[in-house]
Amino acid sequence: MITDAELTILNLVAEGARYGHEIQELIDKRGLRDWVAIGFSSIHYLLNQLEERHLLMSELRSDGHQPARKVYSLTEAGQGILQTAIADRLRQPRPFGTGFELALANLNALKPAQVYQIVSQHRGDLSQRLLAVEKSFQRQQKNADMPEHIEALYSHSIMLMEAELKWFDDFLKSWSRRYPAVLRGRPSDDTNPLPSKNDTRHHLHEVTEEEKRLQKIARPKEESSGEPKDPDKRLQKMKRPKLEPIIEEETPTALFPKKDRDNTENDERSTEDSDDGF
Repeated sequence: MITDAELTILNLVAEGARYGHEIQELIDKRGLRDWVAIGFSSIHYLLNQLEERHLLMSELRSDGHQPARKVYSLTEAGQGILQTAIADRLRQPRPFGTGFELALANLNALKPAQVYQIVSQHRGDLSQRLLAVEKSFQRQQKNADMPEHIEALYSHSIMLMEAELKWFDDFLKSWSRRYPAVLRGRPSDDTNPLPSKNDTRHHLHEVTEEEKRLQKIARPKEESSGEPKDPDKRLQKMKRPKLEPIIEEETPTALFPKKDRDNTENDERSTEDSDDGF
């Protein structure tokens, strides 16, 4: 069994004996890298491998202007292997259970919005690829020498991509009708059903104004973060009353009644008389 890259090289050589650089140019000209992964540096490696397996043979040729180089041609064994590989690939339908189909069978593991976003992205990438293949096919059609098997390659691929794009459009429309919220970019009640009894996820509860008032009443008054917790320091920090200075002034006599002033004067005289008599 040969790989897709080996099949491609064998078929290019089957069209006629070719130099290695000619094989490189044909791969680019026909746009075959859209269907098979063949690196620029791997072509000569594959040619040597196919020659060692006696599927290709080579001979040195020179056109007189450049040094002699290898020209590859197909062997009888290579012709048989090539025909068998092509017939097997044409005979077998596309296999089911590829990566994409397997993902479709397990969509329930994703949220509807995720499915819509990912499938939409796939649809966009496929549309861009179809556009690129159509442009390449138009360039190929300008060449009068375009082989009919290359035309079959392009026409079949374009029809498959067009059919797949139609399936994507139908799927996305059906999905958006089932889950309308995917078009608004947010989940809906259908996309996120209520959890079961054994669901441990937390749900936000909107606190009403009445509940807030009751919480304030039931909540003990807490000390502010700016006050020290040590009672001694708190006492020291308490604001002390400011004491007014005592100013000794002579009490004006006008503040006392006349009767009191007379009694005070009589007392002072009696004191003086008693002092003299003593």
